[in-house]
Amino acid sequence: MIPLAQEKLHRFSIAMLIFNTQAGVVQFTLPRTIATYFGTNGWIILILVYLIVALNIMLINAVYRLGKGKSLFDILQGGLPRFMLIPVYLAAGSLFALIGCLVVKQYVLIYQMIIFPSTSDLMLKIFVDILIFLFVTKGIYNMSKANLLMVFILLAIVPSGFMLLGDFDLLRLSPYVFKEGRDWLKGFASVYAAFMGYELSILLFPYAENNNKWLKYVHLGNSISLLIYLFVALLCYGFFNYHELKYLSFPLLDMFGYMQFPFVERIQNFIFSLFLFSIIVTSGMYFWSSQQMYSAVLPKAPWKLLLFLIMTLAIGVSYIPKSLIIVEQWFDVLSLFEIGAAIGLPLLALLAILIQKGRSKRHAS
Repeated sequence: MIPLAQEKLHRFSIAMLIFNTQAGVVQFTLPRTIATYFGTNGWIILILVYLIVALNIMLINAVYRLGKGKSLFDILQGGLPRFMLIPVYLAAGSLFALIGCLVVKQYVLIYQMIIFPSTSDLMLKIFVDILIFLFVTKGIYNMSKANLLMVFILLAIVPSGFMLLGDFDLLRLSPYVFKEGRDWLKGFASVYAAFMGYELSILLFPYAENNNKWLKYVHLGNSISLLIYLFVALLCYGFFNYHELKYLSFPLLDMFGYMQFPFVERIQNFIFSLFLFSIIVTSGMYFWSSQQMYSAVLPKAPWKLLLFLIMTLAIGVSYIPKSLIIVEQWFDVLSLFEIGAAIGLPLLALLAILIQKGRSKRHAS
């Protein structure tokens, strides 16, 4: 039996971890976002954004290859002074913690709205946060294994979407592309944010297999997300139309509301409840990443204690936004910083590698 300390994440587990980190509540709002900003046949923007994300993943892959499989922290500290890196770690750790916090807050507010309107959203969030804390304290290896079961449960929902094809009408898609769209730049950032989660793969270097094959599976996870997003967006565009989508808060839930089963009432509530599994993984991965960053600043502090403190502070921050609209506004701002981190961290790592190689050449000469 391989000791836990030497165990490596299986490449397929990494793919599913990336996919489930990306997936979440965004699927319920994405069709509305696309219709609002890109108008007719706005689902095409998903393909364009996917290709740009793929380039960003290739940048992360380049860091792994040039860094010869070292962890992000070893790469950065090998080329840059620690006093410069501490603000980067603190900023990235705080950003990841805020995103993990808001992912839960958004889910809880929607859950409260459609299922438990009389229950305090703070109580619901604390309950979910406890589950996330227990999930993350199991370590990244066990997190990836538990995630496989959660992905299986979530993907089992997909066939139910085919039951709605009877009401799908190609005429609702219209022959025009991006007609009546607005604020494309803002819309691009919102759609790009739906793919965020792949950037956390830069922290998986020391936990992955000691070869380059696993890097392809980061693309696989991202590709599965694209297929799910395309399926959801196309289904919503053909079930409603882009005019209706702009005024539906949660088009996917509204669409599932038309489904009827003799043994389940309000199937949309049941399906949304199942997405708790995705929220646990998404938020858990961001809190795990936040803990990794703070552990780089305080290497002697017990990591579980750091995680507890981070999540406790996050609960306090989550009490500030009172409504779903404010949470979405926070997400709009944080998404820009997250995109910056997704590009900035690999570039900073490549800079550190170049500096380190420059030093080696000078010493060799």
